[in-house]
Amino acid sequence: MHPNQLDDDVFTRDIDNPAGRQLRELLSEQDYTFAPGIYHALDARLAEMAGLDAAYMSGYSTVLGQFGFPDLEMVTMSEMVTNAKQIVEATNLPVIADCDTGYGGVHNVRRAVREYEKAGVAAVHIEDQTSPKRCGHIAGKQIASREQARSRFEAAVDATQSTDTVIIARTDAYGSANGDWDEHLERGRIYADAGVDLVWPEMPDPSREDAIDYAETIHETHPDLDLAFNYSSSFAWSEQDDPLTFEELGDLGYQYIFVTLYGLHSGAHAVYEDMKNIAENDETAQIELEDRYLGHETESHHELSFVPRYQDTEAEFDPEARARQEESAGFTNQESDPITASEGDD
Repeated sequence: MHPNQLDDDVFTRDIDNPAGRQLRELLSEQDYTFAPGIYHALDARLAEMAGLDAAYMSGYSTVLGQFGFPDLEMVTMSEMVTNAKQIVEATNLPVIADCDTGYGGVHNVRRAVREYEKAGVAAVHIEDQTSPKRCGHIAGKQIASREQARSRFEAAVDATQSTDTVIIARTDAYGSANGDWDEHLERGRIYADAGVDLVWPEMPDPSREDAIDYAETIHETHPDLDLAFNYSSSFAWSEQDDPLTFEELGDLGYQYIFVTLYGLHSGAHAVYEDMKNIAENDETAQIELEDRYLGHETESHHELSFVPRYQDTEAEFDPEARARQEESAGFTNQESDPITASEGDD
């Protein structure tokens, strides 16, 4: 081998992905697996405390919640991966992460998959829009050619360094400027043949008929294909006469179900109402807020951030730390905390 050449092994690392393995077990053992859309570490921890199965790092939630932008691919791969890493380190839940279009050509897609793997995510989803992409519910989206899209997903599957990493292919053909329903179905078949683990057909509206038709039709040719369903925050499910249920979707083969902006809408609504209250009522708003959270699972921000664990660690390595904690004012709790967090919490 030429001294300036690198062996292929330099570019291939076999890694362990326990989160991916955990997600695969959930997908195979349960009728469906649900993950709320979140955009920061605390929401992931709250999702775990609440007993959910998984967490979804939503792209729209990330760019709006962290940067204040719309979902128009204005955030870079490294910024997205950094956020994913912070979320992963805050929870034991498997994290599914938005990987947009893969951030460029084949090499960019491959690098993105591996960077997300190094961050510890269980799965990534990649979509077939042209770049710059946009939220599937913002007008103006366009899909890449079949050949370009297939190569994107084949590259993503090939790039995985753990057989447990889950690759989800999203198609936006239905409702795009250059696609239709038939293309939506055919894209799902093409991506399944490319080796992805799940196909996510993004829907432009909350149509029960479309969700059923897609699942039943694609399973005629790919009976074992697992599907993903975005129970989108863009749809007013509460206004539907007969809204789809998670159980129904699971029965149809939508094994992975998620509400993309669940955490953001929940947080934005609550924070706005409390900000409005304190703007109008001064300290009364703080007192009213305390009436809601005192005695609640989220009461102590010190417990949420695992202060007792950090205090114990400090005392383990600094002999004088425990005395300082006991002899000064402030929070201290020597009882073990109820949540077992990942190593990143230590």
